[in-house]
Amino acid sequence: MNNTTPKQIGDYHKKQIISTLREKGPTSRVELSLLLGISPPAITRNTSQMLENGIIRECGTELSAMGRKPVLIELCDDFAYVLGMDIVGSTIKFALADFTGKVVKYDEEPVRREKDADAVLEQLIAALKRTAAESGISREKIWVATVGTPGIFDSDTGTSRFSTFLEGWDNIDIRQKIHEALDMEVMIENDVTLDVVGESWKGAGKDCDNILYVKLGQGLAARVVLQGSLIRGEHKMAGEIGYMLPGPRENGALNYENLLRNEAVSRKYTGLGGTGKANTISELYALANNGDDIAKAVMCHLLDQFAVVLLNSVTVLDSQIIILGGDACCFAEPEITVLKERMEQNFPLSQNIIISELNRKACLYGAVKTGLDRIDDRIADIW
Repeated sequence: MNNTTPKQIGDYHKKQIISTLREKGPTSRVELSLLLGISPPAITRNTSQMLENGIIRECGTELSAMGRKPVLIELCDDFAYVLGMDIVGSTIKFALADFTGKVVKYDEEPVRREKDADAVLEQLIAALKRTAAESGISREKIWVATVGTPGIFDSDTGTSRFSTFLEGWDNIDIRQKIHEALDMEVMIENDVTLDVVGESWKGAGKDCDNILYVKLGQGLAARVVLQGSLIRGEHKMAGEIGYMLPGPRENGALNYENLLRNEAVSRKYTGLGGTGKANTISELYALANNGDDIAKAVMCHLLDQFAVVLLNSVTVLDSQIIILGGDACCFAEPEITVLKERMEQNFPLSQNIIISELNRKACLYGAVKTGLDRIDDRIADIW
C-alpha cells in the first residue's frame, strides 16, 4: 500500500524542478513537464509556490516558430549559498557557491601542520569566516557548510575516525566547533566520498551511473557509485581498498596502502639509492620522466601493484569507468596503458581508466554539491 502523501509528492516534484534548473539553466514549464514526466498543472502549481517564495524567477521567453512563446524560469542564484571546504594534505581550500552551484568566492592557504589539531581547526574556522565576510554575503544567506576531511565521520560523536591527517584530529568534534563559530548547519564528509560526488556532478563521471573512483597519494582509498547511487556500506567504509592485503605479508607492509602511498614509494626510492626529490608519487613520476633509472624501476613496481588493486576492485564491482585521483592524476597515456594491459591479462573485459577532470578540486566540488543537496532537502520547510 502506498502511503505517500500529497505534500511528499509535491516536495519531491519541487526538488526535481530545482535539480533540473540547476543543471540546465533557464527552462520553460512545458519543457520541465516533458523532462520530468510531471503533469502541466502540477508543474504550474509547484512553480507558482516557488515563485512566491523567491526560489525561482521568470527570465524571458523561449524562441517559438508559432504561437505564444513559452516563459522561461530559472533558479534565483542569491536565494541561498553554501560553503565548501577541503582540508586534505598540506592545503585548505574554500569555496562559496550560490544556489545554482556557481562558485562566487574561492581561496586556499597552507595548513599550519606544525600546530596541534585544535590550532588547525581554529585556522579553518578563521578562514571560513574570512571567506564569508569578503564575499559581502550576509551570514543568514549561507545555509550549509560542508567539510571534506580524511577519516570516517561518526555522527554520534561528531568526530572523524581512522584519520591519519593530523595527530589528535579524530578527537575533535569538528562539526560542533564549526557550528558554534559560524551559526549554520555543518556537514562533515570523508574527502574521497566528496571526490566521487564532485566527479559525478561536474567531472569525469557526470555521464556515468557506475563509477569506481580511486585516490592514490597520501593514502589509498576508493569510493563507488552503483546505478547512480553512492555506496557507503554498513560502517561508511565501502571502498577502503587500502586495507586490501597483497598476501600474508610483503616486505613488512600489511596492506596495499602501506605499499603504495607516497611515504612508502619515497622510502623505496631512497632505499634503492635514489637521490632526487621523491616525497610524492607525482615527484617520483617527474624523476622517471627525466631519465632517473631508479625512479623508473620504482614506478614500474608501483604500476604493477596498483593494477592488482584495480583489478581486484573491478571484479567485484564491474564498474563502467575507473577514475584516478590524487597523485595518480600525474599518470599519462603510457601509464594508463600499462594499467589496462596488466588488468586485461587477467580479466576478460577491457577497462575504461581515465584521470580525474577536477583533480585537486574534486573534493571541493563534492562539498558544494553535498551542501546544495542539503538545501534542497530543507526547502520543503518553507511551504
